[in-house]
Amino acid sequence: MATTHHSYDEWPVDPDLESIPTARLDPWLIAVIAAGGFLGGVARYQLVTAWSAATTRFPWSTFAVNTAGAFILALLVIITTERLTTSTYLRPLIGTGFCGALTTFSSVTVATDELAAHGHAATAIWYVVASVVAGAAAAIGGVVVGRTFPERATT
Repeated sequence: MATTHHSYDEWPVDPDLESIPTARLDPWLIAVIAAGGFLGGVARYQLVTAWSAATTRFPWSTFAVNTAGAFILALLVIITTERLTTSTYLRPLIGTGFCGALTTFSSVTVATDELAAHGHAATAIWYVVASVVAGAAAAIGGVVVGRTFPERATT
């Protein structure tokens, strides 16, 4: 069977794509995200090294940073969508950068795997359940606290 080769120019194009503007990278936005990521990474590193846990114990440091991150991110979303709607760089700085580097689901997975691999399946299950419940509670708390801030006066 013969194979027909087509150039990319001959492929069908979605007509909706022509109405979508081409995205540009904003160098300030990239710098803000990088700065937030640096700060979040340093904060995580400092906390985890100061509060390390054996592979047979509940990983409190990862639990704490992920729970705090859920609170901060929920608070940030409320503040930037309902209170400071004109902020351009606050959400990328704190949300994408800081919280993105501070929190990580992969650490939850690794800690759970290490606990289970070392014969502590009950602690692993407790850790996953506690992480989900605490993360949801922290996010709800962030929303509640965010909504206590006064709304911006509109003129």
